[in-house]
Amino acid sequence: MVDKNIYIIQGEINIVVGAIKRNARWSTHTPLDEERDPLLHSFGHLKEVLNSITELSEIEPNVFLRPFLEVIRSEDTTGPITGLALTSVNKFLSYALIDPTHEGTAEGMENMADAVTHARFVGTDPASDEVVLMKILQVLRTLLLTPVGAHLTNESVCEIMQSCFRICFEMRLSELLRKSAEHTLVDMVQLLFTRLPQFKEEPKNYVGTNMKKLKMRAGGMSDSSKWKKQKRSPRPPRHMTKVTPGSELPTPNGTTLSSNLTGGMPFIDVPTPISSASSEAASAVVSPSTDSGLEFSSQTTSKEDLTDLEQPGSPGYSTATEPGSSELGVPEQPDLQEGTHVEKSQSASVESIPEVLEECTSPADHSDSASVHDMDYVNPRGVRFTQSSQKEGTALVPYGLPCIRELFRFLISLTNPHDRHNSEVMIHMGLHLLTVALESAPVAQCQTLLGLIKDEMCRHLFQLLSIERLNLYAASLRVCFLLFESMREHLKFQMEMYIKKLMEIITVENPKMPYEMKEMALEAIVQLWRIPSFVTELYINYDCDYYCSNLFEELTKLLSKNAFPVSGQLYTTHLLSLDALLTVIDSTEAHCQAKVLNSLTQQEKKETARPSCEIVDGTREASNTERTASDGKAVGMASDIPGLHLPGGGRLPPEHGKSGCSDLEEAVDSGADKKFARKPPRFSCLLPDPRELIEIKNKKKLLITGTEQFNQKPKKGIQFLQEKGLLTIPMDNTEVAQWLRENPRLDKKMIGEFVSDRKNIDLLESFVSTFSFQGLRLDEALRLYLEAFRLPGEAPVIQRLLEAFTERWMNCNGSPFANSDACFSLAYAVIMLNTDQHNHNVRKQNAPMTLEEFRKNLKGVNGGKDFEQDILEDMYHAIKNEEIVMPEEQTGLVRENYVWNVLLHRGATPEGIFLRVPTASYDLDLFTMTWGPTIAALSYVFDKSLEETIIQKAISGFRKCAMISAHYGLSDVFDNLIISLCKFTALSSESIENLPSVFGSNPKAHIAAKTVFHLAHRHGDILREGWKNIMEAMLQLFRAQLLPKAMIEVEDFVDPNGKISLQREETPSNRGESTVLSFVSWLTLSGPEQSSVRGPSTENQEAKRVALECIKQCDPEKMITESKFLQLESLQELMKALVSVTPDEETYDEEDAAFCLEMLLRIVLENRDRVGCVWQTVRDHLYHLCVQAQDFCFLVERAVVGLLRLAIRLLRREEISAQVLLSLRILLLMKPSVLSRVSHQVAYGLHELLKTNAANIHSGDDWATLFTLLECIGSGVKPPAALQATARADAPDAGAQSDSELPSYHQNDVSLDRGYTSDSEVYTDHGRPGKIHRSATDADVVNSGWLVVGKDDVDNSKPGPSRPGPSPLINQYSLTVGLDLGPHDTKSLLKCVESLSFIVRDAAHITPDNFELCVKTLRIFVEDASPRRNVARVTNMTAKGTASRRNPKRDQCFAGLEPPANMPLGAGRVMMMRTKACLPATIRCLYRSVRTC
Repeated sequence: MVDKNIYIIQGEINIVVGAIKRNARWSTHTPLDEERDPLLHSFGHLKEVLNSITELSEIEPNVFLRPFLEVIRSEDTTGPITGLALTSVNKFLSYALIDPTHEGTAEGMENMADAVTHARFVGTDPASDEVVLMKILQVLRTLLLTPVGAHLTNESVCEIMQSCFRICFEMRLSELLRKSAEHTLVDMVQLLFTRLPQFKEEPKNYVGTNMKKLKMRAGGMSDSSKWKKQKRSPRPPRHMTKVTPGSELPTPNGTTLSSNLTGGMPFIDVPTPISSASSEAASAVVSPSTDSGLEFSSQTTSKEDLTDLEQPGSPGYSTATEPGSSELGVPEQPDLQEGTHVEKSQSASVESIPEVLEECTSPADHSDSASVHDMDYVNPRGVRFTQSSQKEGTALVPYGLPCIRELFRFLISLTNPHDRHNSEVMIHMGLHLLTVALESAPVAQCQTLLGLIKDEMCRHLFQLLSIERLNLYAASLRVCFLLFESMREHLKFQMEMYIKKLMEIITVENPKMPYEMKEMALEAIVQLWRIPSFVTELYINYDCDYYCSNLFEELTKLLSKNAFPVSGQLYTTHLLSLDALLTVIDSTEAHCQAKVLNSLTQQEKKETARPSCEIVDGTREASNTERTASDGKAVGMASDIPGLHLPGGGRLPPEHGKSGCSDLEEAVDSGADKKFARKPPRFSCLLPDPRELIEIKNKKKLLITGTEQFNQKPKKGIQFLQEKGLLTIPMDNTEVAQWLRENPRLDKKMIGEFVSDRKNIDLLESFVSTFSFQGLRLDEALRLYLEAFRLPGEAPVIQRLLEAFTERWMNCNGSPFANSDACFSLAYAVIMLNTDQHNHNVRKQNAPMTLEEFRKNLKGVNGGKDFEQDILEDMYHAIKNEEIVMPEEQTGLVRENYVWNVLLHRGATPEGIFLRVPTASYDLDLFTMTWGPTIAALSYVFDKSLEETIIQKAISGFRKCAMISAHYGLSDVFDNLIISLCKFTALSSESIENLPSVFGSNPKAHIAAKTVFHLAHRHGDILREGWKNIMEAMLQLFRAQLLPKAMIEVEDFVDPNGKISLQREETPSNRGESTVLSFVSWLTLSGPEQSSVRGPSTENQEAKRVALECIKQCDPEKMITESKFLQLESLQELMKALVSVTPDEETYDEEDAAFCLEMLLRIVLENRDRVGCVWQTVRDHLYHLCVQAQDFCFLVERAVVGLLRLAIRLLRREEISAQVLLSLRILLLMKPSVLSRVSHQVAYGLHELLKTNAANIHSGDDWATLFTLLECIGSGVKPPAALQATARADAPDAGAQSDSELPSYHQNDVSLDRGYTSDSEVYTDHGRPGKIHRSATDADVVNSGWLVVGKDDVDNSKPGPSRPGPSPLINQYSLTVGLDLGPHDTKSLLKCVESLSFIVRDAAHITPDNFELCVKTLRIFVEDASPRRNVARVTNMTAKGTASRRNPKRDQCFAGLEPPANMPLGAGRVMMMRTKACLPATIRCLYRSVRTC
């Protein structure tokens, strides 16, 4: 079966042959003529071949391609015919008819590339010609992008690319065609650079020889060129060209399409820098500087560059050319009529291809007439460049790195804004294709391309930043971003210059500077800052570098300043600045979240197996611990960098393997050079400890100060650095010399004066020894030497400096001259030549020195002989073409060249090492530096913006800052954030009357309030000073009645509901008065005034409803309930904030203090597990409120109730119960008048206390306190005098005492301090003559079996059977205690009696420690409840004020007590009757308890 591909080819043959035959030229030919015609004959022969095979693979691709390629090459075919042949070839490629594995494929592809790039056809009309050009582009694109395109050689790829470039840059062609060429170039560049990783770096010498074949020239040719030669393609056509006379054909722009028949190469008259692909001569001069293989600026001829040490700067490796040798562009119109015989024909050419130049220029002849076949070139270093040409029959080598390098160099040359041949279109195209190249491949891995990037590419891009063309400006920013995103470790100082330029654009006040440029510059910075670890690397490599700018710090200040609009209106630049600041926050917050999640994961793993790496602490880790963990030692990083050791910080476990910084080789990417870890010399490790960075920054500040002083007076600067310990004492010349060399901030003039001083001869020697002149020509070494300082003008000083220089140069290079004097003379002559050639004053007076004059001046100086003339010539041209620059004296391009060369020098030293750090390194350091400006900017934007998205962005920034500060334990940051947010809640700035409506109608205030409470709930652990602001907001909400009901209702002992509201209503009298006044005012008002008085408007009601809903969502009560989870320090600060609220005339009133007191009490109860840590603060506050109160008030009542509530809840906890009971003495320290006013609350509170916690009271001191309180509250007994004296001593400013300092009054103490606790003491106080021993009376009472309650009963009693003796008891147990009982509340007495009854009802409560106390209290209550005292109390309570008759039965037995007949039936009578019923039972219970004991 015949291969169908054969049929495809046969069909294409028929189409092309048919078109040829239809052409007028062949229409009258006979069959014999057709046989003789080479084109038709080739197709006929191919038909025969195809008819004889069954598989297309049986023949070489070149066989079936040749006839079609001959049609494409033919000068006699018209455009349509050539187009058909191109279509056929494109079909062969698209249908994959060419086998990539066939051994003849390489030759076929080479022939196809040559034919298509040198296509010729007879022009018809512009539209038809452009169709052919479009097909050429199509074939070239398909050829390069299909698999068979890999067989193309470097030369063919360059020709293809140049062809597309020339169509793209030809402005006379239609825009459609030019854009098609542009798109084709994009695809080709993308393919080539995508394949870049597949190509290996070639040896330097091999690269050097190949480069001369692949020069793609840009720009125009010199007008003086006299040797523009053209010839046919290297592969001659298979047929003879028949030329018929014709007329000139107008081109689209009215020019003529003509043929140079002598050269055999007709072409479209387009501006082209190259004549043809097989030109025998270079189209422009290549200077020796280009061929020397060094990196030079645009006018350099030959000089040494330190970058040559590490870049593949071998012979043939060139990065720039002189402006005279224009590079790939659209030159002036070449001379088309060169030659001996020119015939015009109606033919056109698509000769739009770059020539493959075999360049080699004689160093002695810089004219344009240098021939390719001149002698080999020998550069000043003695490296010989030999001719290299591809021989016929040589094996074709597929393309690789050489053509990519040439393409890259060509694209860079297009971006040079100072090249007059580069139009805006060409520059934009170069930037576009460079963008594609950088996006497609890791260019930094190729050293040959990296050298171009470091020098020319960066320089051209930075120059484009000064152009006001926004399209070029934006394109250059894009390319810069790609550069620094992927290869910033190789471009340290270039990136520093780039960022400085952007900062200058942003801050410049030039009105001519378009706003869009500032905006794009800010966007570029934001885009850079979003690169992971970029900001950290800025900080490490610049802020922590002695001699670099503080880029991170300066950028932060700039962005912060730019985030605040001067006019008050927010623009895009302000938001972009905020975005840049938030970038650091966003990344840090993401890292913190990752650490938290990682920590949880590690903890889960730890439960099952012991982890092999450290666990990073969670969000509540101490800040000092987190600092070391965060600075490059996050869990995520530690897993990638095993064995990392941080000096002065923590260590990762040893099972990680090797220690030291060498393990960072994988994490800290060093680009192509990964054989060794490149550590900056200023660091002790690849990932320095934060403390080390702080030391470096401090040292940097001192160095800057010392530099400033040195620039004013060198000795003063040196002395300052010695005093600070940065330079040794006495002065070490080597150390100082190194500092002078490496510090770029030093004034060059001052350096020159200092090292040339006669007193510093040794320093001068050390200074010169820091230079390495090995391998440098004398003028090159002198240039390097004089760039380090400003040469003084005095002849003796110059002599001293040059003598030191010549000595050093000869030590490095041997003795190439007769003696040192000859070397000195030559160096001096170079300086004089530099002055003669470039000093304007000298040039005005005399003509510049010629080469012959320079030689003549040095005649016989070399030890009586002449110097080598070639060396003198090279020196002359080097100095003439490029001045030895003194930067202080130059401006413009000269100074720019100098600065750029210095930058390249620095980049080649260890100072240029750029450290790549893992993500999440040094987050804490960066956040510490940025949080202030960021929070300020967020606050401003939140305040000024009205857009919802911007407000949410600001709130998101606040939340992230809070999360970070919580993670690292930065309380000051969190406090500042809370304070800032509280200002936006509008709670502190509005009056109470307007607060509900203002707050309810302000959405920003809602957001701020919700954020404040949310952050306090979530990160309250680190809140310190911010609690005060939150409490202020809570107070405002309380005053405006916006808090939930649960927060303003508090427990109460007396109220039937058990709760009361802290927001008290007006008293009845006030209410009545206000009602009357309101009614009167309502009568006098009308209209809107009347409606406003009647009540709040609908809008206000709605606003209040919204405000209440918002506060409900804030959930302020959660701060109380969740306080149990706060860290102790935060809890203490919260309590301090509450305690600080005390009533005064200006800020707080009584209700405010009561509200805060209730919050304090609730928080204490929520934290009863650790109440011992905060009890002292609470007790002191209660002491202050109770003891120092002069009059009764609501706050005192709440303080008393609060103290009792705390006692009730906390007595169950043994560790704190003693302190709590001791604190109850605070009530006894109160003024009696105040205490009596709160007796009702105290009585009920004590009753509750004893009911719930009597079993938890064990100490006699504690019982003494409780019984004394019962006496004082129930019967109006005055508190012990000792306590009152202590209270008076403490009031009002003495402060509270601790529990241990409160005076004790137990019975074991002095009677004055013990209180009234025993009967014998009572009797003594009332002047009884005798005293019975306690033991005897106790025994009598117990043994008698009766309770003797009165004198009559004692007299009539009979001794019981168990009584030991008949002697009668004297009356020592009279019911009358004889105390002065003050006024008191009968309800309180009843509650105290109930409390006493509860105690004595259970024998377990009566102990030897409290028995006497209980009896004493009981007797006091009995006397208080006696008819006489009750009648007197009731009489005093009557409105008439008349006194009742005294009861004559003073000591009547209480068991038979009856109310006096004349006592009115009121509250007092009821209370007394209830007391009558209660006390006997109490006495009986006490008796039973005594018997049980």
